[in-house]
Amino acid sequence: MFGTACMGDDPTTSVVDSFGGVHGVKGLFVVDASVFVTSSCVNPANTIQALSLYLASKIDERMRHAH
Repeated sequence: MFGTACMGDDPTTSVVDSFGGVHGVKGLFVVDASVFVTSSCVNPANTIQALSLYLASKIDERMRHAH
């Protein structure tokens, strides 16, 4: 489902930050189509895959630097 966990910097208007981390919940990430603000008119599979790979690499970076 699109848009159920919108991505953004403002916790009052979004659920996750630009790295997919849920605002206010350390260690919880969302990396699927729910972070999109809205759906598009084309098949989103490739975009979802690319976003998931990108966010996974950013989560990995964040976790490596946290320790």
